[in-house]
Amino acid sequence: MQLKKFFSLIVFLVVLVSYGQKKYSVVLPENFNNEKNYPLFIALHGGHGNMKDMQTYWKSPKLYKDFIVVYMEASTLDRPPNRYGWRNIELERKNIKGYYDSLINEYNIDLKEVYIGGFSLGARTSIDLVLNNIIPTKGFILLNIGGGLSEACTEENVKSAKERHVKGVVMVGEIDYKYKQQSLALIALLEAVDFNFKFIENKNTGHTTPSNFESVLDNCLEYIK
Repeated sequence: MQLKKFFSLIVFLVVLVSYGQKKYSVVLPENFNNEKNYPLFIALHGGHGNMKDMQTYWKSPKLYKDFIVVYMEASTLDRPPNRYGWRNIELERKNIKGYYDSLINEYNIDLKEVYIGGFSLGARTSIDLVLNNIIPTKGFILLNIGGGLSEACTEENVKSAKERHVKGVVMVGEIDYKYKQQSLALIALLEAVDFNFKFIENKNTGHTTPSNFESVLDNCLEYIK
């Protein structure tokens, strides 16, 4: 079955939840069963983005079939009226932890199966949350880190994440000349402690998602689980 037809047949529920002045969007899996515990995947958009746009491309058959997916939105307004960025990292840590606490109280989430990922500034925020152990993540998927590595990216924190058996995927665009070095700097840190991760270089791709991102994302999910 073609992916386009697959997605047109998916029956899912999107719930918009207000938290303070921001929102997050919850996508429940196909054939959702309220009696079952599900893995959670938190998706963070890039700079000058929002949760609505993120939902148009950060998706795949496996993600929507097996996971409760939450698209979160940053607090800092990058460009009116609705373009946001994860600029205030201390505030975002607090906000995302609050969102997470609300989610685990409302939905049947398997607390041993929590994952996070994002694009560009959202990737930077994702690895910050993992290395600071803000929420108990089992794995991460980073696409084209942007905005520079946060102060959480230390060998000590990477070792601690390794001891917690966290797994990850770091993706870069082959021709993402402006931001590629940020991902490579993180990779060097991960390699220094023999961290369990996978590196993917998307060929002929800049600071964007590859054309086959849905299949790439499915493969990444298989790896970190």
